[in-house]
Amino acid sequence: MNISVLTFSNQQKLSPVTDMDLTLLREAAEKRGHNFNIIYASDCQIKLARKPSLTIKNFDFKSIDVLITRANFLTANVDFNGSLIRQFELVGVPIVNKSLGVMRAKNKLKTLQILSHKNIPIPKTYMVSQSQNIEDIIADIGPFPVIIKSMAGSHGSGVSIVESKRGLRSIIDMIVRSDAAEPVMVQEYVKESKGKDVRVFIVGKRIVGAMERIASKRGEFRSNFHLGGRVRVATMSRKEKDVAFAAIDACGLDIAGVDLIRTKTGPKVLEVNANPGLEGITKATGRDIAGEIIQYAVRKAARRKNKI
Repeated sequence: MNISVLTFSNQQKLSPVTDMDLTLLREAAEKRGHNFNIIYASDCQIKLARKPSLTIKNFDFKSIDVLITRANFLTANVDFNGSLIRQFELVGVPIVNKSLGVMRAKNKLKTLQILSHKNIPIPKTYMVSQSQNIEDIIADIGPFPVIIKSMAGSHGSGVSIVESKRGLRSIIDMIVRSDAAEPVMVQEYVKESKGKDVRVFIVGKRIVGAMERIASKRGEFRSNFHLGGRVRVATMSRKEKDVAFAAIDACGLDIAGVDLIRTKTGPKVLEVNANPGLEGITKATGRDIAGEIIQYAVRKAARRKNKI
């Protein structure tokens, strides 16, 4: 089977994270006897005519049996990149992580709106575009410290902890000082989490791995693996599994990493990641997570072919 991966990275300047993910997927595909190709978004041209089409540099999209999207882009490019994924759908290519799910998950505000609407537990969160109403916000989400997040950011970037009202006001004023600036997220800090969270890796309707991520040093609240956080296998409760499945279903994704935080009132969803990294979860669980993705993509392509 011809398996392709769509990446939005610069071909000449792959990040170590992207390079590792693509390597793991290639090895898993070739180990199972499949052809593997990387398609770079910059090599794609959307053709808008009576019949949807697209061109890919030195490649024919009609040869793709299934396309795995690796949505490694930030908020600013969501609409265009989502449209490119959609174009592959329109020309009939089977897709693992379709455009709608990707666009929902890549917009943190949209993700939390959807989860909140579906009554899926999340930390108390405010979208803030000015600092005047800080007193009301703090009165609702609890005492300091609080978490502040930018709309863009991944692997722990764009996330800070703020210890005082004065500091929070200063940061908000600095970030949103222009009319064109995006609002920021102010979120309750869950003290009992102690710099830990759980990444649940879901492929299709199965949890293929779960790891607890632990902040690398005392005083650090971010537990991301690529910030040096330690990882280990997580044992999940039935409630945690149910919340994770509800989150991925609400966003409409085939593959996702759901980040949960454990609180006194039960699990809460921090984020739904449409492009979860493979290295940390593979290291923590000892499982072939990339292989799980390849096998799921092959099954999806086969179902599509049988249906046609």
